Amino acid sequence: MKEKEFTQILAGDMLATCSAACPVHTDTREYVQRLSRGDYEGALDILLEVNPFPSVCGRICHHPCEAECRRKEIDSAVSLRMLKRFVVENTKEYRLARQKKPAEKKEGTVAIIGSGPSGLTAALDLALSGYRVRVYEKDTKLGGMLAHAIPRYRLPIEALAQDIGDILAAGVEVRTGCEVGKDISFDELRKENNAILIAAGLSESHSLPIPGVDSKGVLLGIPFLWDVANGLRPELGDSVLVVGGGNVAIDMARAAKRLGPSKVYMACLENRQEMPAWKWEIDEAEEEGIEIFNSWGPKAILENKGAVTGIEFKRCTSVFDDQHRFSPKYDESETKSVEVDSVILAIGQRANLDFLAQSPVAVDRGRLQCDRSSMSTSERGVFVCGEVMTGPGSAIAAVGTGHDAAKVISHFLETGETLKLAQRAVTTIGELPSATAALAKKFERVEVSLMDADERIKTFSPIEPGYSESEALAESRRCLACATGAYLKPLAHCAGCLTCVRVCPFGVAQVDKTAVMPAQLCQTCGLCAAECPAAGIALSRFATNGMKDTLRAILSKSDTAKIARPLVVSYCCLNETTSRKFLGAQTDEEIVKTGILRVMIPCVARLSTLDLVSPIELGADKVAVIACAENGCFYTGAEELLGRRVKRVQKFLDEIGVGQQNVQLFKTDSSAEESWPLIWEQFRSTPAQADAQGELLKEGASR
Repeated sequence: MKEKEFTQILAGDMLATCSAACPVHTDTREYVQRLSRGDYEGALDILLEVNPFPSVCGRICHHPCEAECRRKEIDSAVSLRMLKRFVVENTKEYRLARQKKPAEKKEGTVAIIGSGPSGLTAALDLALSGYRVRVYEKDTKLGGMLAHAIPRYRLPIEALAQDIGDILAAGVEVRTGCEVGKDISFDELRKENNAILIAAGLSESHSLPIPGVDSKGVLLGIPFLWDVANGLRPELGDSVLVVGGGNVAIDMARAAKRLGPSKVYMACLENRQEMPAWKWEIDEAEEEGIEIFNSWGPKAILENKGAVTGIEFKRCTSVFDDQHRFSPKYDESETKSVEVDSVILAIGQRANLDFLAQSPVAVDRGRLQCDRSSMSTSERGVFVCGEVMTGPGSAIAAVGTGHDAAKVISHFLETGETLKLAQRAVTTIGELPSATAALAKKFERVEVSLMDADERIKTFSPIEPGYSESEALAESRRCLACATGAYLKPLAHCAGCLTCVRVCPFGVAQVDKTAVMPAQLCQTCGLCAAECPAAGIALSRFATNGMKDTLRAILSKSDTAKIARPLVVSYCCLNETTSRKFLGAQTDEEIVKTGILRVMIPCVARLSTLDLVSPIELGADKVAVIACAENGCFYTGAEELLGRRVKRVQKFLDEIGVGQQNVQLFKTDSSAEESWPLIWEQFRSTPAQADAQGELLKEGASR
């Protein structure tokens, strides 16, 4: 890649497409790469830098990052949501230990109305900045819609509790069961605080202005989900129809199915392609026996003696106008009736802003008036965030607005001025070109199987198993680590020899006076860096160029006189590990006792000739290079180039009298955990060869 591109990437000015798609710009590549190296705790650190709700997002996020994953041009996107879930589920003790402590307090108090993801995110940021923050929640549980409207088969309450636990540990005060406007007035909050943040969400459902809507058996969607999430059983008939086509409507239909009706239907204005619900949600609903009627609008609720008997629809011919504004059109002559006992309305949500009735904060026809660029209302010192400002959205988008709200409130408390947030222009590395994608090896995405549909509709237990450790490691290694590839080192001498062009398996490397590896094309294999005669090419991630210094640092901490001989430095392909048994750093005692120094490399084919001979210089007796299983390498041609490099080193060692048998190339057979110890045992038991020349080589390196 060009030096300018490399600088942009390091500065965060050029994002991978996955990170750019995330509303909070999670450093997706970094947490996935840390996971792939067995550093689950480091991966959690990356997640928590920008998202205080990783447990929630690991379960229910609509994962826009996956939609923009460049790997989908090769086979299919990396399962980033499931990897996030694996990280949080395997770092629970570490997460408790790393909880942030309350910051030293400074002047300024903030009241936050609502405890959904936006309000709690802002509360955490402000508390960590030293402000006293108190969250007011009308219910007895924190979490807003996450706690009260997401069915437990999707989001177990324990997952939400993990995230909220971190927030409370940082010193955020809460008052649950306290409804602003009833238990405490808005005016009282204004007098007691320097700023107020309205994060009330959209907690009420819209109804329909059609005949029969007040009949017994018609339920509003949000109260229905609220009851279900809190363990209550709303009264339903044997046949239920949900009006609506979004994700909330899907939740309602699937929750209703679990309450026992023999038939559950959905009906919406949109055709199948226009439905706002996520495709996988629709597919799972249909697997569970829910029948969907597309392009039908409700005309009337049919009733007998005040109780629902059915619903009549009229054909919807279009939902949006030419400017894609909601403007449904109907063919009144085409109607349809469905016999049902219960109807649940899921046609939209609104905020309850009654607490602002006697305040100077402007509300127009039920909508809070605000300036979204400064997140401010008509009243000085009163701010807004979350869905009450943006309209319906995702949990992670709400988190993003919470971060922004904390910024503007901090600025206001420090300066007394309103801050207008700058619109950051996000530059990405762009899509993976099809020509490059065509040269990449395909590796199937690791999927998990949901509980069988016939079984999952009997319970509200979670229906989606998480990854096992081996599955998570395998999936994380499918990540391309986009834009972290090769670049010509500053001041490096490039002779324009075209070696990089010749060995690049993706046709990426170019020579334009000097070597160039365009960031949007490079696939981070590292072969050009390993083969460059001038050692002028480096990798911005997983570089092996400094391997000699790394080995020297490790060996300097160990008592080499006590190390069991022969001492074997073993370069291992970490992509073959199925647990982190071999991925963590070794203790000095382990190296001394076993005589094995493991060095984990994402691809051993990126080891240069110098990397292969350095261990002998530094005092090791043998070097084992353990590559991946047969045909398991991610990079075409890498195994052949590595084999040639090893042979060159063996020839050199023979010439100086060290002996070629002291550097050997092996392949992983079965799992790493099973085959590597056998390789080490066999290799160590083979007599090493060293003469005066070899000893001089080691002695010279130690000086």
